[in-house]
Amino acid sequence: MSERDREGESLPDRLPTLPRGRHGLSREFVRKNQRDRITAGIIAAVAERGYEGAKVTDITAAAGLSRRAFYTHFKSKEECFFATFDLIADHLRRVAAEATDPDDEWPDKVGARIGAVLEVFSANPDLARYVLIAPPRAGDEIAARYRQAMDEVLAELIEGMPSIYRKRQPSKATEHAMIGGAAALVVRKVEAGEGADLRQLRSHLLEMMLTPFLGREAAVERAQQPR
Repeated sequence: MSERDREGESLPDRLPTLPRGRHGLSREFVRKNQRDRITAGIIAAVAERGYEGAKVTDITAAAGLSRRAFYTHFKSKEECFFATFDLIADHLRRVAAEATDPDDEWPDKVGARIGAVLEVFSANPDLARYVLIAPPRAGDEIAARYRQAMDEVLAELIEGMPSIYRKRQPSKATEHAMIGGAAALVVRKVEAGEGADLRQLRSHLLEMMLTPFLGREAAVERAQQPR
C-alpha cells in the first residue's frame, strides 16, 4: 500500500530498493525512500513479532537497509515506533474525515468514519496489528499513547453531534468501554486471521457507538440501514 497522509508522507508496504553505487538520485529522494522503507519495516516487524519482540535488526531486514541507515533517521526503536504510530493515526484521521459528507446526519457521519477506517485495516491488517494490538502489550509510555489515541478517536466520532443526542451523554467510563469494545472486536477478528473481512464489522461497531446516544432500538435501526 502506498497511501498518503495529510503531510504527503507515505504508508509504504513494499518499496523497491535503490541501486547501489552512483545513481544520480537526490539526497532528499534517498532520505525519503529510506524513511519510507523503515516505516514499512517496523510495521512488518511489529505485526509479526510484537513491539517487544521486534528488534532493530528485524526492522532493517524487513526494510532492506543497514542499521547505520536506521540510526540516521531514528535514535531508537521507540522513537521509530512513535513516529510510525502517529503517521498511521494521521492517515486514518484524514481518511475518516474525507469519508464524511457535510450534509449527512451525525449518525451517518459516524458510520462513514467507521467504514473508512475498516477499509484501510482490511486492505492492510498489519496496520491494525500495529496500532491496536501491539501498543497495549508494550511498555507504559506506548500504552499511554494508545489510550490517548483512543480518546482522540472517540472525540472525533462525536464531533458535531447535535444537542438532541447529548441528552443521553454517557459517562466517561461508558465512553471508554465503547471505544475499547470496538477495538477489541477488530483485534479479535485480526488475530483470528480474518483481517481482510473487517468490513463486516461496520454495522456492529456503528450500533455499539450509537447505542449510548440514541438508545439501542434507534442505534440498531441506523446500523442496519443500507450505506
